[in-house]
Amino acid sequence: MGNEMLFGIYHTDCRKNVERFKQLVSSDFINTFLIEGDIDDEYFSMNFELSKEYPEKNFWISVGKLGFYHEKMKVADVGEKAHVPKTCFYEDFEDRVDKLIGFLKEKGYYDRVCGFYMDEPMLWGVTNEQLKTFTKYFRTVVAPEKRIFVCFSLAGVAPEFWTIRGAEAVTPDSSQYLTDIAFDMYHKWSDVYFEIYKKMMERTGNRTDIKVWFIPCTMDYRGNKTEEHCLEHLENCYKLLLSTENPGGLMCYTYHTFSSEEEDLENVGLDKLTDPKYKKYWNRLYERIQQIGREIIASG
Repeated sequence: MGNEMLFGIYHTDCRKNVERFKQLVSSDFINTFLIEGDIDDEYFSMNFELSKEYPEKNFWISVGKLGFYHEKMKVADVGEKAHVPKTCFYEDFEDRVDKLIGFLKEKGYYDRVCGFYMDEPMLWGVTNEQLKTFTKYFRTVVAPEKRIFVCFSLAGVAPEFWTIRGAEAVTPDSSQYLTDIAFDMYHKWSDVYFEIYKKMMERTGNRTDIKVWFIPCTMDYRGNKTEEHCLEHLENCYKLLLSTENPGGLMCYTYHTFSSEEEDLENVGLDKLTDPKYKKYWNRLYERIQQIGREIIASG
C-alpha cells in the first residue's frame, strides 16, 4: 500500500452485493475497494472477512458521515443550478473517528486499510475550515500512517467551470492533510478535463507528494450515453493518469445501479451493462476495464 497504482470500481463492496464482491475480490484486475456503511452493519466486517485469502487487496473507508450530517438535496450536475444543503459538523467527530479506528484495530482489519475517503465534501456544504479540521485529526492524531483520499466536484476545485451557490473552493491550506485527490465529471471528453486537472492541482498547492486519481465514466450516465462515450472517457482518464507526476490510480464509476429512490439520475451501472440479457450489453467496455486494471496492477 505504498507507491503502487491502484484500480477499483465504486460500489463493489459487500453492502451492495455479497456475491459480486466475492467475484471481484478474487479477480486479477481490481486491487482496491471502497467500503461504505457503519461498523455496526454486518456487511462492513464481511468485506474484510471474505477477503482474507487476498491480503494484497486493500480498502478505503468512507468517513464523511463520521464528521458531517447533510440535509437532503437534489443532486446537481454541471450546467444545473442549486445551493449547498444545510450541513452540520458533529462536535463529537473525534469520538466517532476514534470508535472506527479502535474497531479496525481490535478486529485486525487496520493493516488492510489503505486510507479514508470523502466524496465531494464542498458540494455538500463542508467549509474549508471544517475540511482541514476533520482531515487533520486523521493525519496528525488518530491514523497518521494512513492516507486521505477526497474526490471533489468541480465546485470544489474548478468553480470557473461550474459551481453551486454556497460552495467553497478548496485551498492549499484546507487540503494540506490530503494525500490523494480526484475530481469527477462524466460528460464527453475534451481538453477541458486537462484544464480542470490543472486547476485542481493549483488549488491544492501544486504539491508533488499528492497522489492524483481519475474517475472514468463506466456507466450509462443519465441513461443517455453510449459504450463509445465510456470507452473514450476511460482511455483518456488512463492516459492522463499515466502523464501525472504522482499517479494514484483509477476508480471507475460505477458498478451498482441505484434505485430512483436512492439516486434519481437514471444512471445504469456495470451490474446491468455486463448482463447479456440487458438491452445495453457493453462487453467491450468491461473487457477494456479488465485489461487496464491488469496493466495498472502489473505496473506496481
